[in-house]
Amino acid sequence: MRVIVVGIGDIGYELARDLTREGAHQVVLIDTNEARCESLGEQFDALVLEGDGTHPELLQKALVEEADALVATTNSDAINTVIAMLAKRYGVPTIIVKLKDLGLRAACQEIGVARIIAPSISAAAQIVETLQGLGRPDLSLVSRGGLRFVELESQGIEGATLAEIGLPDSVLVLTVVRGEEVLLARGKTRIEQGDSLLLLVEDDKALEDARSILVKE
Repeated sequence: MRVIVVGIGDIGYELARDLTREGAHQVVLIDTNEARCESLGEQFDALVLEGDGTHPELLQKALVEEADALVATTNSDAINTVIAMLAKRYGVPTIIVKLKDLGLRAACQEIGVARIIAPSISAAAQIVETLQGLGRPDLSLVSRGGLRFVELESQGIEGATLAEIGLPDSVLVLTVVRGEEVLLARGKTRIEQGDSLLLLVEDDKALEDARSILVKE
């Protein structure tokens, strides 16, 4: 089984150790810290890549399209959610993410995330247990309150930043899709012609509000 782990903190490290212990898996470890990557390469029989797991080029280098599972365990809920979305686009069969925010956890279930892991000392063991039972999704966190992901192509707002657009609190911009590039959304991110925005919306009204702001006829 080919497993990609993005974010090698405490949980990611334990997971890397458990997955490589018996040599039964092809393991890819991704982290942004250069020194940590060097250390991981010395400790584990795994492909270690330094870089940002939200960059499609790096995921392609990790052979994400051939992966049986991807685990996102960075310290950022937003980044883990973006990585899950990218993994879904690449057709990874099993996606596992570490999240703290309940809203994002519920929404991630909608895109087929196999399991949501809360940060804890037993998280790595929970992940290994899930990988051993691939194909059995954990539905303990079903969607709540109408939360869902929506992708809208912007129109008529080129040149404005996300901070300037003035979206309501019921709409969260996760990423900006620009051609083949996927950008993590920030307030200073400036919209260009043809950009699509990946949104997490609270309900139908929030979606309509977002559409009225982002799509100018």
